Amino acid sequence: MAEGLITVDIEKQRTERFLRFLDTTTELLRSDARANPAYYSKQNGEKLEMVVLEKMRMLAADFDLSAEKIKPAAKQHFPDILVGDNYGVEVKSTKGNTWVSTGSSIVESLRDEQVQRVYMMFGRLYEPDIDFRCKPYEECLYDISVTHSPRYLINMDLKDSSQTIFSKMHTQYDTFRSADNQISIVREYYRNKFRRENRRGEMPWWIGEESDGMLPSALQRTDGLRMMNILDEYSRRYLTLCGFILFPEVLGKSVTKYQNFALWLCSRHSVICSSLRDVYSAGGVGNIIINNHLKWGSVPKVVCNLFSFVNDIRKVFDERDGVYKEIGYYADYYKLGEDLKVLWEETVQSYLDDMLGKGRIQIKQLLGYNFDHATRANDFYGYEMNI
Repeated sequence: MAEGLITVDIEKQRTERFLRFLDTTTELLRSDARANPAYYSKQNGEKLEMVVLEKMRMLAADFDLSAEKIKPAAKQHFPDILVGDNYGVEVKSTKGNTWVSTGSSIVESLRDEQVQRVYMMFGRLYEPDIDFRCKPYEECLYDISVTHSPRYLINMDLKDSSQTIFSKMHTQYDTFRSADNQISIVREYYRNKFRRENRRGEMPWWIGEESDGMLPSALQRTDGLRMMNILDEYSRRYLTLCGFILFPEVLGKSVTKYQNFALWLCSRHSVICSSLRDVYSAGGVGNIIINNHLKWGSVPKVVCNLFSFVNDIRKVFDERDGVYKEIGYYADYYKLGEDLKVLWEETVQSYLDDMLGKGRIQIKQLLGYNFDHATRANDFYGYEMNI
């Protein structure tokens, strides 16, 4: 037990000494920059890293550190400067009169393995008020930028840990950086954030799921944007089904009823459709014929198209697979702990009542039929499930 206490005490002393070393380095950079503002205002990127490295080496001996063990990391590795066996310093800067900037990738795949603690050395290279600040890396990361490769956003003005992105995601930096599912954690956070803030018409475009083996093969690659009309029929049909399941507002009257679906197509599958109206409701009206008898005549085409998907819709909710897993992420009708099929039916029924008049077509009744085929004359044929 005594040995453990001694070890902890020594480590604490090393950390405190290193923090004093960083404070002194920061003050040296600050005073030197104010004495030579023209020189510092021209520094950025690797140039500033070398300036910081030089100052750290100058002060190393005063803090019982080896200047030889303060060295730049390999190119593109994280963090920028390695100090001994345990510490690292990431160097960032801005030319503006601000303490905010874009940082490094959240996926620290090229992090040097021996580094246990990282600190941020940030230079505000704005004449005439050039300044430097340094603090623990995780204490200045307040958000994540929405880019093709998610990156941290830096704010050196953060007052406490509650303002960091890790606090917002209810995790710790070391836990997050070591997780195998970092992108999933971030995706979950932003999905919940957008839903909580009711930010309709917005969706981070990199928020899509990883490829799912159950997807049509054409949708398992996302290496470029594609128009929906160039996809094969099976893929187009799958996406149309997803629209009915995730965004039943496509049955509504709002001029923005396709907005969320269009964003989902792009963010989830890198697919763009120039006219979703043609997918769901083009063609005016149609007839739904059950057991060779007209059941509903002259109903909007979108209802006929809904009927043409009833077999697939039942399968989604009965097997709880495929797009069912995305309801909790995207569908406005989602409520934790409640029957998603019931919630979907209630939502769809409200749109049918608004469109056709209350009770004219019941979604439960519609789901009680099997769809068989449609004709070019806009007749949609089905039959009762249990005959």
